[in-house]
Amino acid sequence: MWEVQIQDRVGRWGKQMSIFRKVGNNYEVLCNDLNTVEMVDNGALTVDKHTFNLDPDVFEALVNAIHKDFKPSEGKFTEGKLEATTGHLNDLRQLLKLK
Repeated sequence: MWEVQIQDRVGRWGKQMSIFRKVGNNYEVLCNDLNTVEMVDNGALTVDKHTFNLDPDVFEALVNAIHKDFKPSEGKFTEGKLEATTGHLNDLRQLLKLK
């Protein structure tokens, strides 16, 4: 399973994005041509291997596009929870004659 890690670029503006997956005790990092991979050990993954460098405005545009067009796989079951909780609280207020 591929994973994505986004970090601040050390000593520079913007972000760096790593797209990787675990293979045995090492990691396979997708290179910036998006066609090749490079094997690295765990320490190198977080220190100096990344797929893209993103300027702040490009990173912001990417986040906005993802937020607008895609639903996250994590947390998708929490949609509507706030509305349901609010409804339950209103019901309890009515039952307890707090309204």
